[in-house]
Amino acid sequence: MDAIILAGGLGTRLYPLTLSTPKSLLPFLDRAIIEYQIDIACEAGCERIVAASGHMSEMISEYALCTDLGIECVQEDSPLGTGGAIANVIRDKGLRGPLLALNGDILCDIAPRSLVATAEALGTPATITAAPVEDATAYGTLEIDKTGMLKAFREKDAAAKHEKRSMINAGIYYLDQRAVKRLACTEGAFSMETDFFPALAEEGAVGVHIHNGFWRDIGTLELYFKTHFDILGYFLMMGAANFGGKRGDFALFKDFIYLHNQTVLGAECDLYHRVVLMKGAEVGEKSHLRNCILLPGARIGKGCKLETVIVDTGYTVPDGANISNKVLSPAHEEPFGG
Repeated sequence: MDAIILAGGLGTRLYPLTLSTPKSLLPFLDRAIIEYQIDIACEAGCERIVAASGHMSEMISEYALCTDLGIECVQEDSPLGTGGAIANVIRDKGLRGPLLALNGDILCDIAPRSLVATAEALGTPATITAAPVEDATAYGTLEIDKTGMLKAFREKDAAAKHEKRSMINAGIYYLDQRAVKRLACTEGAFSMETDFFPALAEEGAVGVHIHNGFWRDIGTLELYFKTHFDILGYFLMMGAANFGGKRGDFALFKDFIYLHNQTVLGAECDLYHRVVLMKGAEVGEKSHLRNCILLPGARIGKGCKLETVIVDTGYTVPDGANISNKVLSPAHEEPFGG
């Protein structure tokens, strides 16, 4: 089995963090987002992992080589959509299936072999992972029959907010040789969600694997921010094994304070609830941080007060600054609600 990771998006909803870094390489608790998808592919036993890249693809290729992640990259010359990107990789690499396909902006503690087992039991060309959410207004929902087959995709609908356990597309798919062959024959830009899967569903050819564990979309600034603290809560209850293995490079405290062991803390600085300091981040003496995330190498001067702030790599907050509800990046500053 092989794996394709969709890593080609512009990441506009994560601006300004993605003005100089592709979305898949944004650091999340000191690991690039793409590495969490690589973990799933490796756990599934995939022999070959290919990143479908587009925006800033050179950076993704360079990162893969420098970090020895063992992945290949295929660049799209123009935006192809989720389906077109997968089909492009299939043709470029001559893949025959089965395949594991993963969206590049999710965090999930799925046991991928359970997805494969469901797919083999159902015998369908394609199997979608579904995740239950309390409020599905930001997502399209799945209509699933009693036999575990996908009946239809439903577009984003405010009425879904009032339904209990709405099932949404979790962005992890198993595609057997039949689905892969069909994708290989489909050229141009198209969507897995609005084109490929609905057409297959009409033929009764899409199964559904329900994942009841941890699942988060991190494709917006608000979700990127919130999910850091959701994951820290997961770590405190479940341990870190499902998100990064046996890491020994950070400390975690019960008031949701995460410190990489290469952070620098000045005398009498105050980290008051929900603070993430990634590798090389520095906080000056007598500075007070609450509800903040500092990306690798971010610096806070002396005597600062920050609340609900994300500080990007390469940004230095001057001494004495009092800042709230902002994303601070060398390229741009953006209001932020947290």
